[in-house]
Amino acid sequence: MSETYTETDVDRRRTDHANRLMATELEAALSESALQNLRFKAALDNMNQGLALFDVFGRLVLTNQRFLDIYCLDDAPPGNTVDQVLGRSPCLLLGTAVEHCRLINEYRDVTSVGGAKIEQRLPDGRTITIERTRLADGGFLDTVADVTEARNASAQIAHLARHDALTNLPNRTLLHERLAEMVRNARRGDRCAMLGLDLDRFKLVNDTLGHPVGDALLVAVAERLVKLVRPHDVVARLGGDEFSILVQHVTSDDMVEQLSQRIIDTLTQPFEIAGNHIQIGASIGIALVEVDTIDPDTLLRDADLALYRAKRGGRGSYRFYTPDMHVFATRRRQLEIELRQALSSNQFEVHYQPQVDITTHTVIGFEALARWYHPERGVVPPGDFIGVCEEIGLIGAVGELVLKQSCRDAALWPKSIKIAVNLSPLQFKSGTLPAIVSQALSESGLDPKRLELEITEGAMLEDTASVIEQLQRLKEQGVLISLDDFGTGYSSLSHIRNFPFDRVKIDQSFVRDLGTNNDSLAIVRAVTGLCGSLGIMSIAEGVETLDQLNILIAEKCDSAQGYFYSRPVPLAETLPFISRMLEPQPKAA
Repeated sequence: MSETYTETDVDRRRTDHANRLMATELEAALSESALQNLRFKAALDNMNQGLALFDVFGRLVLTNQRFLDIYCLDDAPPGNTVDQVLGRSPCLLLGTAVEHCRLINEYRDVTSVGGAKIEQRLPDGRTITIERTRLADGGFLDTVADVTEARNASAQIAHLARHDALTNLPNRTLLHERLAEMVRNARRGDRCAMLGLDLDRFKLVNDTLGHPVGDALLVAVAERLVKLVRPHDVVARLGGDEFSILVQHVTSDDMVEQLSQRIIDTLTQPFEIAGNHIQIGASIGIALVEVDTIDPDTLLRDADLALYRAKRGGRGSYRFYTPDMHVFATRRRQLEIELRQALSSNQFEVHYQPQVDITTHTVIGFEALARWYHPERGVVPPGDFIGVCEEIGLIGAVGELVLKQSCRDAALWPKSIKIAVNLSPLQFKSGTLPAIVSQALSESGLDPKRLELEITEGAMLEDTASVIEQLQRLKEQGVLISLDDFGTGYSSLSHIRNFPFDRVKIDQSFVRDLGTNNDSLAIVRAVTGLCGSLGIMSIAEGVETLDQLNILIAEKCDSAQGYFYSRPVPLAETLPFISRMLEPQPKAA
């Protein structure tokens, strides 16, 4: 039997189908909406910033997980006010009640038409920023960011820009800032002192024990210095082993002198660094001024000039700045400029002082001595410029010039005549001295046995191993080596024992007092006796009188030089002098 349908049945079925279709579409739409919401929430929760949305009435609509994390909240129910949300924050409750209220009030009041931003330091040490954006419906969106790491990094960078990385003391930049601050706050008649401090023998520590020990020593020095000054004084490290101390509210010169002496005494006390017993010292320059007249650069310069004078006058001392120091420094700076010009324009010449065998009265050699022919000041003696050349790094070039010129000139003399050339300790620093000597001999054609190099005991003290090694290489070339200024340095006997010198020169300070000072006679007698026993030739410098010569003869000294025979002369006068000395001479008594 066939089934029949009425029109009503058909309409009902159509309606059911439509309803099912609409339900399916609605379910799909709701699923898609839920999915979108999940995606939106996941995106919010994975943001680096915390978000909190409030409606026009200041009630919370939603937050993301980062907002909850920043305020250490488990949840933040929608509908709560700012006070209710933050009132439960454990990290805000760590502070006092007053601080708690202040932080909440600051958050609540972040408002302006275009938006606003504040920064807060939370009781747990974190730093956050809160930025509020007004919405069109009257509500607002707060963005909260934890900027602790960024602020700490900025603070560290700012600290490093104003502090020494090794000792954590203020550096030159912060010292200038403190000076400027002191000037702004100065009272009439208020005085201050700037102490420039340099460590004595610090380089030796670095060279012998290594830079890590040297760095540890600098840290220990900084700690001692900080303990010696008052809280409002400033200890700064300017670089290397150079420190500055700003002493404020100076009441008297004695106060600064006493502090300076305490610093010197304290730094002279031994340091124990990495199992090493280290003994250093300090020199101090002092610039004392009224605060309202300070120019920071001038103050530091004056302290540095006084420090330079203290070091020249003997280490382990202090000196106050005086105006004549600036005059001296200005002249010295001009001298440095002129020396560089002199080197480039060939203003240096070599003069020669004869060395005479005091038994036969014949010339056995000449000592080469540099002379600077200044276009305005005339002849400048070596005592006025050699030390400056050493300090500004020109001694190597000047020494090489004298060496090469001396070898060329000596090649013109009879083959029995030697040339003696002085060496500065600094000429050993580069390690190239043997090569330079070899080149001078090669270019001049001079027999190496006719070249005698004079070194001072100071050269032996700088770096004994390196100096001995270079001297050995020079000996292998056939060059003669003499020890200059014997008896005026340190450990003289050990130097003679450690290296086979060909000749020892008796310093003129001993020769000058012969006949008037028994101590000088005893020293000369000891040196000539030692040389005779060891088979080393002896020569006395600074001989000016016949009495001095007779004593040297009696003490069996081998040779001599000095004004008694001749002043240093230009090359053109050397051959005539040799000829005159070949003629019969009056015998000494």
